[in-house]
Amino acid sequence: MAAKKTRLEVLRYLLANKHFDNQDEILKDLQSQGFKVAQPTLSRDLHALKVSKVFNDEGQSFYTLPNMSNTNELAFRKSKTRIVQNYGFLKATVSANLLVIKTLHGYASSLAAEIDNYTIPEIIGSVAGDDTILLILNEKCNLSSVEDLLTKIIPHFTLE
Repeated sequence: MAAKKTRLEVLRYLLANKHFDNQDEILKDLQSQGFKVAQPTLSRDLHALKVSKVFNDEGQSFYTLPNMSNTNELAFRKSKTRIVQNYGFLKATVSANLLVIKTLHGYASSLAAEIDNYTIPEIIGSVAGDDTILLILNEKCNLSSVEDLLTKIIPHFTLE
């Protein structure tokens, strides 16, 4: 168990300080640190750390830890590109207690993960596809409160 804890600490450090486009690159760095890790183990570790992939405006992706905007800035400073501040957000529509968010292709999963990491009490759960997120809202939630909270994650968030 101590080995796993150490591996997760090293993985967290690597992700916070280096730009990784794919899991093979992460595996190589972990192996260079002396960890004998297979891809399925790495995948479980990434899930345990709630790591997600985010995209820049050129469609390039990289792995990032939750709520680590400085990690995002560091990774994109190194790649001389910038992160899309709106996670590919296009529009949002509400129907009853369902909020549907449309994104550019490939952005929905990372945006949903970021929303989930904020643990907004008014949001019961989320389901993400390639370009669509379905947020299930508490029936008694204040919609303007949800909109305010989502604006903190997606700066130009507005409901239609």
